[in-house]
Amino acid sequence: MKRKIIRILLFILGGILGLLLLYKLYLNYRPELNLLLHFDHHNEEVLVNMVRSHGIEDLAFLFLLNAICVAIPGLSNGIFCVLNGILYGPAWGFIVNWISDILGQIILMELLQKLYDMKKMSNSKVYKLLTGLKSPMLGLIIGYMIPFIPSATVSYVNIMINKEQRKKQLIPIIIGVIPFAYLYAYGGDSILHLDGTRLIKVVISFVVIALIAVAILLSLRAIKKRTKKA
Repeated sequence: MKRKIIRILLFILGGILGLLLLYKLYLNYRPELNLLLHFDHHNEEVLVNMVRSHGIEDLAFLFLLNAICVAIPGLSNGIFCVLNGILYGPAWGFIVNWISDILGQIILMELLQKLYDMKKMSNSKVYKLLTGLKSPMLGLIIGYMIPFIPSATVSYVNIMINKEQRKKQLIPIIIGVIPFAYLYAYGGDSILHLDGTRLIKVVISFVVIALIAVAILLSLRAIKKRTKKA
């Protein structure tokens, strides 16, 4: 019961902190938002330069927001990953997304071990799928890669497979979060430039990567089943 109360308080505090940081960003970027609301294609270069002229303070805020949303189950970091792309471009946006995702996943694993009854997660379909694969490490990489698979369950499997082996726990996280960390940043940059063609490419890439990842998971599961029967 005590752990449940702490989890609820942590979720509320994380949400409040996230809203405060988001409000701070709104105040910092209010001139750019006003220009965007009265957008003119002649002002596009001015808008991009204004948006990208902010310093390390705003970058730190977004880094924290992203890490918090990854670390606390129930929160989503997608919008902030896109925002990083809008504010810092595809390259720097990707770096911020990638590193903050890794940090958030590390914190999440610590929280799972201290505040959650991890045995309950072993009943989930995702847990049974990932632990029943021919290559569990590849399954973990794909698990971290697909946004609609709950990070908490993937992290639980990671803890179970790589018990007390921090380096092995980090490998699937570092690799798995790369594709969508970049796609979110690239998509954000496309939104700022109002480039419909690039946005369509991002959406197609999302769908293709997700389908390929799911296909690999199902193939690995089928291989494991055939191996057992043989």
